[in-house]
Amino acid sequence: MKKYLLILVFVLTSATMLSGCDTSDNNNSNESNEITIAILSGNPFIETAAERFEAMYDGQYTINITIYDDRASYAQIINTALMSGMGEDIIHASNIPWERLADTNNLADLNSILNFAPGEFYQTILDAFLYNGRRHVIPLSFHMETFSTADAAPLNIYPNRFALNDLINLANTYPDAHLIIGPAGTSEVNIAHRFFNLSFAEFIDLPNRQANVDTDKFIRLLEDVQSIGDRLRAPFQLENVLIQEDIFFNPAMASSGMPDYTNFHIMTNDRGEGMVHAFDLLAINANSTNQALAARFLQFLISEEMQTSPEIWQTAVNRHAAISNAAALYESIKAGDFAPPEYFNLSTNIAVFNRLADRLTIAPTSDPFINEFVRNEMTRFFDGEVTAEQAARNLQARLTTYLNE
Repeated sequence: MKKYLLILVFVLTSATMLSGCDTSDNNNSNESNEITIAILSGNPFIETAAERFEAMYDGQYTINITIYDDRASYAQIINTALMSGMGEDIIHASNIPWERLADTNNLADLNSILNFAPGEFYQTILDAFLYNGRRHVIPLSFHMETFSTADAAPLNIYPNRFALNDLINLANTYPDAHLIIGPAGTSEVNIAHRFFNLSFAEFIDLPNRQANVDTDKFIRLLEDVQSIGDRLRAPFQLENVLIQEDIFFNPAMASSGMPDYTNFHIMTNDRGEGMVHAFDLLAINANSTNQALAARFLQFLISEEMQTSPEIWQTAVNRHAAISNAAALYESIKAGDFAPPEYFNLSTNIAVFNRLADRLTIAPTSDPFINEFVRNEMTRFFDGEVTAEQAARNLQARLTTYLNE
């Protein structure tokens, strides 16, 4: 098995649900004692889990990992294999159009081969990835993108969230301020694409393969973001409104240290729904003859035992593991040279994170082709090559062709 240096990261907490596949040792006579996993690039968490799983069963089972390093060709390779009735037993699905593979019955419905118990996992995070009422993928971890108020605070917006209209109102309220300061992601295209994904189901009906972007709503989205474009791309100024803050780990840490989460907001659509970010989605090949063993390993990956390991990336989807990781990291920080600030309260941050996580009910599509089409046409608009109406018509045509291929 290929080895990589372990990445030491810790994670976050809270909300509800999931658990338990059949962990009995009785094998279906048609199954082998080996399963294969396709992953994109090295993944220390999955590789470590494979080693621990094999050791836990004293070598009774073998986990073979195929590592694909070419992101550009990965989706095509996996799609071709699954459509041909082949492919690995477990698939890393974060960068493939897994919804299309679900439509063609090439991904197993995990609800039928795993047992789920309430209270053990983040329910909103898991359910954000439901498709047509079925559970084809499970995230191993997640993070959220937040924005904290800066010099121009306090903000007259909803507690812990803001929609596009709120962002426009902020621009009018603070005409001389830079709207968003952050390490990345504040270009017109990135902001517009985020709000597009927050209303994705209104623009694209994947199950019925229909696009609906040649509309006033899409045109207004482009024009509204354009109206504040210079404020998104401006250089750092003394007065700012929002500071971008990605929460990757746990209530003890974010990308800039130990902030007070009570000051955090997330982007939402008009209904107050936010977007979850998960880089590790796993699915089970519907054509696999080893689905029971694959499900057993998948359950191990999201167990408290495995998700408290230091190799976990971002926030653990296992609620108990996330709490344990947060507490352990916080204690290690207190015992070290860096003392937490006086305002910091772990319990308060966990409670606020829970409220934010409850709003993360939308997962962006993993389809790289749809994302490319949308971003390319948005780029052409913001570069002045096409009008908003032309961008809408062009994108409608491209998506309609693609969805019906």
